[in-house]
Amino acid sequence: MGRQWDDSYSSTHPARFLGSAAFALALSIAVLCAASCRKLHRTDLNPLDNVGMSYSSDQELRGLDVTDAEVVELAKAKRAGLSDSGCVELVRIARAQKHGLPEGDAIAGLRQAGMAESTILELARLSQLGLEAGEEQAMRLAGLSDRIILEVARRRAAGKPALAGASLADLKNAGVSEATMLTLLERGVTDDQVSAITAFKNRGSSDNDVLRRHPAPR
Repeated sequence: MGRQWDDSYSSTHPARFLGSAAFALALSIAVLCAASCRKLHRTDLNPLDNVGMSYSSDQELRGLDVTDAEVVELAKAKRAGLSDSGCVELVRIARAQKHGLPEGDAIAGLRQAGMAESTILELARLSQLGLEAGEEQAMRLAGLSDRIILEVARRRAAGKPALAGASLADLKNAGVSEATMLTLLERGVTDDQVSAITAFKNRGSSDNDVLRRHPAPR
């Protein structure tokens, strides 16, 4: 017959309860120590100072609890030409969206491709600076404007169909204007339709002819 749990049993086995209490106390101390260590750690902003970050911007970043890892990424972006205020805004966006900071190499690549800082920040607000950054850089290097790239990003962020960068580059090479490309994006033209459009353009058709063949959905 199993031992019945009662007060008489607990009184004869004090070690069991003392052990549990000691464990709980040790756990509490460990949690407090970990929290204390986090508070005592002061993020090293020297990588940002070394690329010209101002003291006032340093203080703004400290107020946002920037981490050592984030400082490394921001330094890459800053070195590529992102302004102090742009760096601070990237952290604010990340905090508001509760996700990690975009990679500094991705931002640097976009800056080096000629993308405006305002466009990069808008892409961050749209959460389109992750895996998408490589394609966005390629689009910019292919001569596609920030406006086109932002329209693609907005559509993707909204879950709407959007032409791939390679398709847009094909349209540009075929002589389709930016205004027409924007209209085709708004009308939901797909990648599968691009080859027919470029062939149509190469036969001497105008942009207006292209738009007549791809009217707005009703």
